[in-house]
Amino acid sequence: MKRFASVLLAASLLAGCSSENKVTIKGTFSEVMEGMVYLDQSEVDHGTRVDSAEIKGGRFKFVTGVTGPEFYQVRFPNNEFVGLLVMPGEKISIEFGKPPLAMNYTVMGSPGSEDIRFLDQQLVITKTRLDSVRNIYSALGSEELAVRGPELDNAFVDIVNSQRMFNIKFILENMSSMSAIQALYQRLDENTYVLYQPRDLQYLKIVSDSLSVKYPVSRHVRALKENVTSELNKMYLDRVASLASQLPSTSSTPELPDINGRMRSVSSLKGSYVLVSFWSTTSEASMNELPLLKTIYEACHRKGLEIFQISLDPDEERWKNIVRFEEIPWISVRETDPQNPLYARLLNITKLPSNLLYDPEGNIINTNLTGRNLTIRMDQLFNK
Repeated sequence: MKRFASVLLAASLLAGCSSENKVTIKGTFSEVMEGMVYLDQSEVDHGTRVDSAEIKGGRFKFVTGVTGPEFYQVRFPNNEFVGLLVMPGEKISIEFGKPPLAMNYTVMGSPGSEDIRFLDQQLVITKTRLDSVRNIYSALGSEELAVRGPELDNAFVDIVNSQRMFNIKFILENMSSMSAIQALYQRLDENTYVLYQPRDLQYLKIVSDSLSVKYPVSRHVRALKENVTSELNKMYLDRVASLASQLPSTSSTPELPDINGRMRSVSSLKGSYVLVSFWSTTSEASMNELPLLKTIYEACHRKGLEIFQISLDPDEERWKNIVRFEEIPWISVRETDPQNPLYARLLNITKLPSNLLYDPEGNIINTNLTGRNLTIRMDQLFNK
């Protein structure tokens, strides 16, 4: 009997847990509406359909399950949609008014979804204002354009800046809310983010740090953290390029610590050909080149080739973990100050990956060796 009671208790706990994760989304229309409606799970740059429902009697309903905050879109066949930010257990009601539906709806039972409505509707207003300025601009003749052009340019910039400041204010007031991610990644058009200035990277960092504490396992937060790391790396490289353009080319020999803190230098490898490879684990191109480097090392190491790989990773632990995970067999070191990397500057490194080849006497004999060029050069040296 006790065993039977235990089974019932376990079953009731499982049912309760499932109920806690269930999300109900109901929609109603003030005007006659028929057809299908779709539920998409949203990512930064795409959506995936997870359910569909038929509108019956001016109503529809979705039931789904989430284990943490998730972004969704309720989408109609004409591709009009409303965004939602749902939490486990929410019972969400959406009331639609007259078209356009995205501008005339209310949402209840979901504070996050109300934030998304607030953000999305403001963006629609801004896009409409920008389109109005574009239409006026395109309708002007050359003489009128000469007179009114500067005025319209200033109006356009003012509208863009107003939207940017709106998003920044929202982010600073909601940095521990997942809705801040929506504010970070809104776009004015396919190619232009609302937060378009280089210094806006600080807001990605602020939100990433805040949400990483609150939602450490969320894939949205992990993706944001990866994006911040990647953008920081790009910013460092842009700074390197700027500094490098002011410095003369030199063959200064790198000497840096490996993952165990041991100082390693290219000069200690004299007598061998040394491929000095600048990379970062946050650079997709660098990671894609790893299999080629492993193939070259395996084929040429015994014939006199050494690889000396220099990381520009801002995150030291990430670099160490990737080196161990990839079981990199060659010398792997890291610039001690990736934000102001000494050897990348001195050797005029402006992109990743970048490879330099030293001869056995310690002279640089090749630069810009990547991909096919690297393979051809290694074949020339070691497969004569």
